[in-house]
Amino acid sequence: MTRPTRRPPTRPASHPTGGRGGARKPRPRPAAVAGASQRSVRALLWLATPFALVGLGLLVLTAAPELQARHQWLAEAASFAPYGWLAWLVAVVLALTGARGRTRFLAAPLALGLAWHTAVLVPYLPGPTHAAAAGTTSLTVVELNLRWGQANLDQLASAIAHQRPDVVVLAEVTRSDVTAFTRKPWSKLLPYRSGTAGDNYDPATAAGDARGTMVLSPHPITPLDDADGTLFSNLAVRIDLPGHPITLIAAHPANPEHGLDRWVEDGESLTRLALKHTDGPLVLSGDLNATAEHLTLRELTAKAGLTDAGSGEGWHPTFPADTWYPPLIQIDHVLVSRGFSTTAYRTFRV
Repeated sequence: MTRPTRRPPTRPASHPTGGRGGARKPRPRPAAVAGASQRSVRALLWLATPFALVGLGLLVLTAAPELQARHQWLAEAASFAPYGWLAWLVAVVLALTGARGRTRFLAAPLALGLAWHTAVLVPYLPGPTHAAAAGTTSLTVVELNLRWGQANLDQLASAIAHQRPDVVVLAEVTRSDVTAFTRKPWSKLLPYRSGTAGDNYDPATAAGDARGTMVLSPHPITPLDDADGTLFSNLAVRIDLPGHPITLIAAHPANPEHGLDRWVEDGESLTRLALKHTDGPLVLSGDLNATAEHLTLRELTAKAGLTDAGSGEGWHPTFPADTWYPPLIQIDHVLVSRGFSTTAYRTFRV
């Protein structure tokens, strides 16, 4: 007699979305893929590091400008302090892209650096426009470095005829420029002038003379005094505006490429010249070979009580102006004493 056997109950099949058998567990991620992802994360975090260091270095040079006087390359690096904001931004983006989980907190100090550096850019942002108050005297200043006398004087004369400035400050003026100033249209537009002229540019040797600095005006000019011991000419004059004479300093101190000591000493000499003329309306304009973050310019404005007329008027880089790419930094300035307000500020190319 055959004994019947019992078959074991069939186990219900699991459903991919749940059901009686429960949800199917996800397959573990292959180790090779996980390892590659971790390497990508680490690579992004490491890539953010040099950008953060650049931003931090430029921020330190701005916060402690006395460090710029320790080495020439530190002074030159400070020229690009505003671009530190871009370095911080790239570092933050890379850190947030590469971080996972709690490592995202690594982006917090980078974001703090970005916020701090944003404060450096405030003077470069456009502010509200100001209209000239009733009963005030207007003053229009044009400033240009002629680059060893190589600038196109016809284009410049055309711009001056359109702008009708009260003062024109020119750096790196040569003897041939002075000869041109004695002829029309210059002699008609700006009959008064005072300053110095350097030797003419020699195209054969590509040698230029940057010593000449000159002030031109449709109003009478009276020479006052010069800065002592500077590499290029820095001079103070009185300009007899109708009913409201002012003192103007045409400035062109040396840049750090002429040596760190020369750069600092020229800045100090220019500051001493400005301090002699703080008892009345004072305008200091020229190629200052310094950005707003540089030690020399910050000491000049702080000690002489001057402000940059371009502050709050937007981004106006002026150097270099003879390359295929646009200017990167602003080293040309118009500084003014109390009582002045800026109603318009712009740059133009010659």
